[in-house]
Amino acid sequence: MNHRSMSGTNLTLEMAQIAALEEHLTRRHHAPLTAGVLGLATVPEKAVLQHVTAVGPTCYPFVYGHFRASGDQSEVAVELHTQQLRRLSDTFRLHQHWGL
Repeated sequence: MNHRSMSGTNLTLEMAQIAALEEHLTRRHHAPLTAGVLGLATVPEKAVLQHVTAVGPTCYPFVYGHFRASGDQSEVAVELHTQQLRRLSDTFRLHQHWGL
């Protein structure tokens, strides 16, 4: 289990990684990341990832991607799994560790 805290904070490695993904998403200096690119079949393929959030214990949180389809103002939250998190990390060239 990766329950390492960042020095002097209550931030686990997992939460730090999620914060790094969110920071890169909010920069908007990248091509839109779609559900199709991330391999999510439960969301319209062209829906764009807006941000990520975490729910649950900080040592093993459930990570959700919030998507918005073109022309639709409502967001759809979908749980992101190891495959999608690794793809996001690779896209942003982050050296993160997801899964076991």
